[in-house]
Amino acid sequence: MTLFVVFLFLAIYNAGNMTTLQLQHYGIYPAVPKEGFAEYMRANNRAAALPTIVPAILLLLTSVALVFFRPAFVTIFEGAAAFWLNFFALMSTALWQRRLQGEMALTGYSEAKVRLLIRTNWIRTICYWLLSALAISILVRVLQTAR
Repeated sequence: MTLFVVFLFLAIYNAGNMTTLQLQHYGIYPAVPKEGFAEYMRANNRAAALPTIVPAILLLLTSVALVFFRPAFVTIFEGAAAFWLNFFALMSTALWQRRLQGEMALTGYSEAKVRLLIRTNWIRTICYWLLSALAISILVRVLQTAR
């Protein structure tokens, strides 16, 4: 049960966090002065560790654990879905977001890279929304059967 509660919390947290990044944070990149953009990105990348990177890694590890140590109320399909949604979010991060943010931390602002970052980050955002919906649907089912 503890594993699922941790998964539930992290799924909801990551969905909210990624939605904020997608809709607010990335959208203000063009307002950052171009001459200080690389420095801003370096500071942003350092600051992302605790609120964004650590919870995402913990959610991935929790999803892997759900596959191997599934509570009885979590189906094999749900455990596998949690893992694959996290896998796709991780692949999106590795292929696009991390690379683009790292490049802009070195080279500065690029309108094309910011547009690509925003477009491709929808993959992570949607994966986290689906993970959150999955976790909440499991919780609702458990609460309904407990009545």
